[in-house]
Amino acid sequence: MKLFKGLVISAVVVAWFFFLFDTGFAKQADELKKLDQLADEALQFTLAERYGDSLKSLQQLESEMNRALSHPYLFSMDEVRMLQLSLSDAKGALEGEAIHGEEAVHAVMKFRFVLDAIGSSYQPLWADMEDRVMGAFHAFQDSARGEPASEKGMEEAFRRFAKLYDVIYPSILLDFPVETVKNMDARVQFIETHIGNPQKRDELIAETDLLEADLRSLFSDVKEDEADPSLWWVIISTGGMILLALSYAGYRKYRGEKKRYEKKQND
Repeated sequence: MKLFKGLVISAVVVAWFFFLFDTGFAKQADELKKLDQLADEALQFTLAERYGDSLKSLQQLESEMNRALSHPYLFSMDEVRMLQLSLSDAKGALEGEAIHGEEAVHAVMKFRFVLDAIGSSYQPLWADMEDRVMGAFHAFQDSARGEPASEKGMEEAFRRFAKLYDVIYPSILLDFPVETVKNMDARVQFIETHIGNPQKRDELIAETDLLEADLRSLFSDVKEDEADPSLWWVIISTGGMILLALSYAGYRKYRGEKKRYEKKQND
């Protein structure tokens, strides 16, 4: 009887775990879908220079987002922080009388990428920035290697790269280990600090080469074929069904052995 109770309890626990997992996953997906639609709308308005309409979309999104964030366990603390900070930046870029078009687009795009990074582990939108980011970086790299190197040219080229890097930075923090991002940050900061120091030129070029390798690895890793999240859910669900089936099979075996034992005793 104890074995039977143990099997039943195990089956119930497994079933309850997968029910909670499925419910939480579906709830987050529903909430993110609503936010994605509003973020897409805001980005389209920004690209069309309809900044007032874009701001209204983000304000509506903020209301929806605050409601979604009130649900416990739907988002991690890091996700909440990135959402709030990037949304604040996006709204700030659209407020005021003098709105800089490129800055507004980058800010709204950054927020859109964060939303996508949270909701998808498969082909994130920020990875589509590879050509633009690497193009800007190579322009800076060429400027740094030029003879003679132009300090002003290097600073301008680096600034263009840094703006694009900033657009994908919050998403990178969500998608990669902290140590990976810290190493890249250290290289970026070293280059920014010593960009105008001719005595550090050799070190700067060396750090530039290492940063190029880091960036290539970043985009390469995120574009590797990953299992579709829905496929993982099928695998997990199947695993749950197998556990339940094994529990039931164990119970049937227990019942069969008990009957044989009772029959033997009666004989």
